Amino acid sequence: MSTANLRRHLHETRNRPAGINNRRDVHRDRFLLLAKRWIGGAVLAPACLVTAVTLIMMLWRAVTRMDFLRSEEFVFFSFGGVLWAAAYLSGLRPVTAYVFGHEFSHLVTARLFGGHIFDWKVSAQGGYVETDKSNTWITLAPYLIPFYTLIIMVVFGIVGLALDMQQPHAVSIGSWTVHLKPMRILYALVGLTWCFHATYTVKTVLAEQGDLKRNGEFFSMMLIFLINAFLLIALFLAASPSPGLGFAEVARCWWSVASGIVRWLWNLVF
Repeated sequence: MSTANLRRHLHETRNRPAGINNRRDVHRDRFLLLAKRWIGGAVLAPACLVTAVTLIMMLWRAVTRMDFLRSEEFVFFSFGGVLWAAAYLSGLRPVTAYVFGHEFSHLVTARLFGGHIFDWKVSAQGGYVETDKSNTWITLAPYLIPFYTLIIMVVFGIVGLALDMQQPHAVSIGSWTVHLKPMRILYALVGLTWCFHATYTVKTVLAEQGDLKRNGEFFSMMLIFLINAFLLIALFLAASPSPGLGFAEVARCWWSVASGIVRWLWNLVF
């Protein structure tokens, strides 16, 4: 997170006189960073491996045993993703929109944790949030939360209170009248905005943002992958044409994969 406090802290860290590293806050920061490295390697990395295998297995079963590829949810989600890919490849780069979502995610998460916001700025060249609160969730919030996807889902959730989202509705465009089903628009917008989020998350991670370095790059990347994989699983469940597929089945599959990997490693070592 680009904050005035963080920039000032980094400047002070680089210019500390000899012996100042004995300060309690320095030792605490070093301990937390070391702890996150161990958590990243011992907990998050195995969890990421199991989650990735689980997701691949679920998708494979959906493709081979269910009409997932022909489902309305998948078709329109993919349509939204293709729209984003076409726009991006044609040179469209909504950087300011991404920076706004990035910094606003920092801002909202900081407020949820009780932080005070002193200043914030957004531009095509970058942005920052100046706050007196910082932790792992605040600094990594933009990579974990698909900001615009969340906004779309909230808006359609509110609209759904007054409108039947599954039924086609006539919309007049000049002399033309088309029948649109709101849920299809929702699926397409979710696909577009989630792909937008995924694209810029990857670009920002590859650019080695300070947000990742502050929490340890390996720990941060493992947490980002894990949360986004769970989000993808949730979207998959929402789009699944099989009514019997739910979180309980996902949990059973996840545990089965984890147990299988543990048994394989045990037999390999012993």
